[in-house]
This record gives sequence, C-alpha cells and structure tokens, in this order.
Amino acid sequence: MSNTKNELLIGLQSVLRYHNAIGISEYPLNDGMESFLRKVPQVAEVSAQKQSLGAAQVALKKSPPVNRSPVKIEEIEAEIVTCHACELHKQRIYPVAGRGPDKIRLLIVGDWLSADESGNLPPGHLFGVQQDEMLGKMLVAINLSADKVFITNVIKCAVPATCQPQATHVQSCASFLRRQIVTLSPEIICTMGMVAARAVLEKSQPLSRLRGKFHDYVVEKEQKIPVIATYHPTYLLQNPEMKQATWADLQLLARRLGLL
Repeated sequence: MSNTKNELLIGLQSVLRYHNAIGISEYPLNDGMESFLRKVPQVAEVSAQKQSLGAAQVALKKSPPVNRSPVKIEEIEAEIVTCHACELHKQRIYPVAGRGPDKIRLLIVGDWLSADESGNLPPGHLFGVQQDEMLGKMLVAINLSADKVFITNVIKCAVPATCQPQATHVQSCASFLRRQIVTLSPEIICTMGMVAARAVLEKSQPLSRLRGKFHDYVVEKEQKIPVIATYHPTYLLQNPEMKQATWADLQLLARRLGLL
C-alpha cells in the first residue's frame, strides 16, 4: 500500500473511532456517501482478513448499534506511539500523547513540543523544560492539584527546533485530540497558544480576541465543554509583559472551577 493510501486509511479509521466514541453509529446513505463508498475500494487496500471500509460503513447503516466498552486514554496513547499518519513522524524525537489521570477537571492543550536550538530535549516534558516549570506554577497559583489535570498538545510528536509543523500535520493529529477530549470529558478545556486555540475552537480570530472569555466545545448536541484560550508559556517567556493577561484568564478559569 502506498504511503498516501496508508495515511488516508489511518485518518479514516481514527475519525470512525472518534464517531464511535461519541455515539455515532449510522451515516445517511445519500449521494455523497454512495460516491464515497464507490471510491473506497480503490483507496483502502486492506488485507483479506479484514472487511473493506466500504462494507463496514454499509453495515453501520443496516445493523443496530453495538454496545462497546468505553475507550481508555491508554488506548489512544498506544495509537499515538505507533502513528505514521503524516510525514512528521520521520522527524519525531519521541511521541507526546500527554500526561495526567483519566479522571480530571481540566484539560490543557498546547501546540507542540520542540527541542531547543542546540537540539536538547530531555524526555518526559510536554511544553518544554522552562515551560513546564511555568505551567506548574500556574496550577499552584489557582489552587488546582496536578492530579486533576491532563496536559497534551495538538501535535503528538516532539520535533527538532528546525521543524515547523504545518496545517496538514495539525489535521492528522486532530482526531487524536478529539478522542482525548471525549474520553477524558473534562469540566473545562484551557488552550494555550494560537495553534491550540484554532484547533479546538475552529475560529480564525487572533488570540487577543479569543482570550478573556469562555467558548463552547461541542462534543455532541447535548454536551458542551467550556473552553478558555490563553497564551502559551513559550510566548510568556519571550513576552513577560503578557503574564498579567494570562493571570486574568487563569482567574476566570479558577472561578469557573470554584477554586477562588
């Protein structure tokens, strides 16, 4: 199977898992779906032991929903560790699925983990050495215990400083992030940085206009998670004058959680 076909199949499988996690088990058999199913056999050259993706889609329409065990955050991490869905994995220093318990109050989403200019990147970090220290101080300042927080990035690969992830890489990782949100079901999501804000909120406004208020992340029609956007620790290290605005955002978050 070619790399392009393999990447497309992996992406489709990840989207289907996300839909399953939020309870979508049927798709309307309209003209667009029929056209898609006709093309699937040309793209998804799966092994003879597995159903074709097209056949699986038709089965979803014809058969009743199947009760499945809830997806565990460790299962998503295992997929991230072995992911080759885009070219970024070739430059990956190590995978970064995120860190935290599966019962949380707050989900923090950053952009990606990058090595410093000398190429150093000690293992175990999420945003960076100094950035993780700053984030820890932020949580202490709002009286939020670390065991109530899960921290992750939009891009699930730690990369060299010379590597600049692109929009296609964000799209490849998007389904992992969506499934993490559904599985963790946090009370609040805090995005840090413009990349994270746009990936979660799907809004094109600058961060200066998105911050300072709550937005909604719609899981499904009856379930919405409040989202607050603020600046990334990397940006704050470079622009310390923006710490006051970030502190205001954190206070809003803390009040919503009943911590202040």
